[in-house]
Amino acid sequence: MTLRNSKTEFGSFAKWLHWLVASGICALLWLGFRQAGMESGPERTDVRALHASIALIVFVLMVVRIVWRMANVVPAHADGVPGWQKIAARRAHWGLYIAVFLQIIAGQLTIATGGDPLPFFGVFSIPLPIAENRAGHELWEEIHKTVWIVILALLVVHIVGAVYNHFVLRNDVLRRMTVGLRNGGSENG
Repeated sequence: MTLRNSKTEFGSFAKWLHWLVASGICALLWLGFRQAGMESGPERTDVRALHASIALIVFVLMVVRIVWRMANVVPAHADGVPGWQKIAARRAHWGLYIAVFLQIIAGQLTIATGGDPLPFFGVFSIPLPIAENRAGHELWEEIHKTVWIVILALLVVHIVGAVYNHFVLRNDVLRRMTVGLRNGGSENG
């Protein structure tokens, strides 16, 4: 497997970025749900700080992912995929990128307008040049509480599309972002 993408498959770097971001997003969703049901206090503060720290990593990985995508060829869609599915796949991908960036930025602005710097695993904090602002804090918090639903819906579309292509259309769409899976799950296709 090569580092760079080819016309038929994503390279190892794009695959690693994809799965690291996916893992980060899953961790963020889990931590978000976890802290939402917690009482205010030190444990909730710790979960929020971990959530914010992982979000910073996902943000950096997403920037690298977009730059890498623009600097590399994107593998062509599998043969026989209808035009509407190609359009839907592109829109779902870019919708995910936009929603994830919006979600992370909304979270960062929620913290900043609340008067706090962005924590990074208790090692250091990043102050944002944004004044504490109660109305702004509530707005960004509401956006942050809402956009995860869009992300979750787009993730479901993304996953269902990959599984549909793999098991129903029996093409290599899923294999291109994994290692070893071939049409319909058999190694020999």
